[in-house]
Amino acid sequence: MITLLKNTTLCIEKVLFDTPGKITLKLEDGRIIIVPLKYFPELLKLPVEKRKKCTIVDDRTLLFTYSDSIYHLEDFMGLENMWRQR
Repeated sequence: MITLLKNTTLCIEKVLFDTPGKITLKLEDGRIIIVPLKYFPELLKLPVEKRKKCTIVDDRTLLFTYSDSIYHLEDFMGLENMWRQR
């Protein structure tokens, strides 16, 4: 899996909160990642309308207007320690 992330360009195309209690990331290659918000308590605390205020930076990083946390694509894939290696 490490090689896959280093040698493949994974880009977030869209972020959705259309399923209650989950965040959905649509990737440019067509894959979809759906993760329960319980793993992201700071986002879970926000009302849905405030969660939707986010910006995709460098194709792999999410910044939320109402959150101080910075999230990387790897965080949503269970590889949060690996974003520094790319």
